[in-house]
Amino acid sequence: MARKTHKGKPQAKSAHAQAKRLAAKHQARRTHGRLGGSLGWLPAGLRKYVRAALDKQFHVPKLDLDLHVLPALAGVVVLAVAVGAGYWGAQSLFGGGVETAHQRPTKNVVIQQTHSLRGVILSEDDAEKTVKTAYEEKVLEEVYTPPEPAAPEPATEVAPEPEIAPKPVVEVENYEVAWQGGKPLWLKNAIAYAPPKGKPQISIVIDDMGVDRRRSKAMWEEVTAPLTLSFMTYADDLPEQTRAARSKGHELMLHMSMEPSSSTIDAGANVLLTAMPTAEIRSLANWGMNRFEGFVAVNNHMGSRFTEDERGMRVVMEEIKKKGLFFLDSRTSSRTVGRRIAREVGLPVLERNVFLDNENIPEKVLAQLYETERIAQKYGHAIAIGHPRDATIKVLKTWIEDARSRGFSIVPISTLMKKRLYLNNLKLKG
Repeated sequence: MARKTHKGKPQAKSAHAQAKRLAAKHQARRTHGRLGGSLGWLPAGLRKYVRAALDKQFHVPKLDLDLHVLPALAGVVVLAVAVGAGYWGAQSLFGGGVETAHQRPTKNVVIQQTHSLRGVILSEDDAEKTVKTAYEEKVLEEVYTPPEPAAPEPATEVAPEPEIAPKPVVEVENYEVAWQGGKPLWLKNAIAYAPPKGKPQISIVIDDMGVDRRRSKAMWEEVTAPLTLSFMTYADDLPEQTRAARSKGHELMLHMSMEPSSSTIDAGANVLLTAMPTAEIRSLANWGMNRFEGFVAVNNHMGSRFTEDERGMRVVMEEIKKKGLFFLDSRTSSRTVGRRIAREVGLPVLERNVFLDNENIPEKVLAQLYETERIAQKYGHAIAIGHPRDATIKVLKTWIEDARSRGFSIVPISTLMKKRLYLNNLKLKG
């Protein structure tokens, strides 16, 4: 007679489940008995423990199953190995991976990935470096000419001059303008330099200084002054590096990190982002400008997105003006609002004309310098931007003296700003 529960209902289902479990145990014993026959080579004492392990089971209530522990564990291990192999295979195929300690970027690493369309200017590999750093976004507009010449054209017709000879430029007797409230900081920080009169002026600005220590040092020690060296805000030992560069006769600028157009490009520590609140943009801009002393101007590092943003650029321009500096727009975007916003807030501003080293090839750098000469001949001055790259250093060593022999004057960036303000002052008086 079937046993009843306290409610009087038969437990036939429970009895049936128990019978199934007993049958499974007997089957397991028979199976492991056969396996045990293959364990005869083991010592008798060890054989007993192995058989006990093979017989060990656990019950899965919801499935009403009895599973053997060792086969279940083996299945889990095989599954984990299969999943892991699939994951690493996918990572190898599509990129990415787990970041190990030696792969983690240091605080001076500027880039993690490159953008397939725009690209970046990468530094050369050194034996002691494990990660490539990036200098800058590759600008799409390598040459920019101002909408109108800075110097007026001659009123009367003159005979055409040889192509290599520079065109006449405005003679400037006195660059100093009457400054209300004393000289601004940039004028106080400008190096003492008296440019030759009547020659087209070229300013060579070298961005991203201070991160690649070896090539930065080569730039200020091996290339004839005066260059204008723009140091990254997050480089190490900035006071020491900038003092060494200044002692060689070069002028200083600050290179401020701004948001690039591609989210795959990391512009560096404390980069200014368009999504930041105004107060944070203001704070980070001042953090950068307090990193070292003695510079005359600020220009943007990357910033192809940020320099298109009116709100963000207005905040930065206001803070630069408060410091008594001026702004050089690197023009990493053709849609930059830097020049317009700077003028609206009353900040002196210049713009880059030629980008020298999108490609780290001496012949390309030299061709871009010749383009810089062409613009200087036409407008009386030109600004070229390069980076501490091997090709750029090599070409500048010889080009500077050659350009001077052809009638060009290589000047610090402050000389061009003095000239710009002097000419503007003449226009206002006229």
